[in-house]
Amino acid sequence: MKPSIQQLESFYWIARLGSVHAAARHQHLTQPALTARLRELEDIIGTKLFDRSGYRAELTPVGRELLVYAEKILQLSDEMLNLPGIANPVHGLLRLGVNESTAMVGLSNLLTRVKAMYPALKIELTVEIGATLSKKLNARELDIAILTNPVSAPHITDEALGSAELNWIASVSQKFTSKVLTPRDMAELAILTLPPQSALHEVVVEWFRSGSCRFDQSGHCNSLALIMDLVAAGHGVAILPRSIVQKKLAHGVVQLLTVTPALPKASYFVSYVQEVSHLARNTLIPLARATLGEAGLFDIA
Repeated sequence: MKPSIQQLESFYWIARLGSVHAAARHQHLTQPALTARLRELEDIIGTKLFDRSGYRAELTPVGRELLVYAEKILQLSDEMLNLPGIANPVHGLLRLGVNESTAMVGLSNLLTRVKAMYPALKIELTVEIGATLSKKLNARELDIAILTNPVSAPHITDEALGSAELNWIASVSQKFTSKVLTPRDMAELAILTLPPQSALHEVVVEWFRSGSCRFDQSGHCNSLALIMDLVAAGHGVAILPRSIVQKKLAHGVVQLLTVTPALPKASYFVSYVQEVSHLARNTLIPLARATLGEAGLFDIA
């Protein structure tokens, strides 16, 4: 007896989502029905495919080998549905992660365009700092992420989208004695930044280190929008992507500081697991590059 597409698809979703419950919910099946498919497949293969003793269903060595073949078979099935005359072949669940700057600049338009192309595609959205998005991708808890400075496992592919200007930002009410500020000039100011391990936090630390200054954390916050509001109200200064402060600059409530050494640019990437490479390369990456570039999030690579 040979495995059926349905058995392989259920096996694939258990491996991808980490539990029978999540896979059953995604496939609109009862848990007993999905468990029966898995047992039938294990009977055909002749061994267990998952170790289900922990929090997540972990693949056994044979299960990992079978997943490679299952992915190829299901990908070929999807490619067959891409033949001329077959409409809207992309369906199912896409677990998309984005960092907050992407969420603030252009994400809504990107989602609108993706959904217009693939109305049957369900998108589950996660907004987090890049370090957390990388961890979730590496653990296969996300399929695709838009982020800066990815730290990716071997099964993740990173493709550059563009780069964004970073600036020191302060309230217009804040006055400075120097026109060009150095790390020593800024060392006594209240610095607002994202938590440690975030890309922006690392930029702050490295900038002060470049001036032989130690960065003493004044406070951190997990929201760029809140940091921006606190800076505008005069509660501190911050390094932020220029794209997210454009409105406050236009309204004259914040100012860009001139500093030395210059700040590096933030490089944006799309990172994705192999299982969604077809969707990523053919749809999401071109759309993200165009849509987010038009919105001014970054200069296109």
